[in-house]
Amino acid sequence: MHPDLISCRNCSQAVNTRFCGHCGQPVHVKRVDAHYILHEIQHILHFEKGIFFTVKELLVRPGQNIRLFITENRSRLVKPIIFIIVSSLIYTVISHFFHIEEGYVEFSEVKKTSIGLIFDWVQGHYGYANILMGVCISLWLKLFSKNTVTTSSKY
Repeated sequence: MHPDLISCRNCSQAVNTRFCGHCGQPVHVKRVDAHYILHEIQHILHFEKGIFFTVKELLVRPGQNIRLFITENRSRLVKPIIFIIVSSLIYTVISHFFHIEEGYVEFSEVKKTSIGLIFDWVQGHYGYANILMGVCISLWLKLFSKNTVTTSSKY
């Protein structure tokens, strides 16, 4: 083996560049430290490609941006799962400190039924409930989009 060659940690191929030509992994993995974590947070919050850009684009041109995300360019917008998690986290923090949900998400009943217990849990854990609803919505969309694609490809 040549002295300048390094063995890739992912696929064990000989590598003499910064990235493995076989699997594409970087030869040297960045250390997880404060700088790395700040960079990842800044990457999510970028105005050109981050969460604020995604929110702006979804408010201004929702259909066009979703269509472009699915068919062409997935690097402009934040990935949907990350978007749901970050937006639910932001909503949970805001609603915890400012109690904004008390005016419209209030449920009380005399008898404790199973539906009442579910509503009580949703009222107390609204952020988690949003994430669960997002998962359910994505599963239904996957089910319906699979049927739409198969029926539209027949014509």
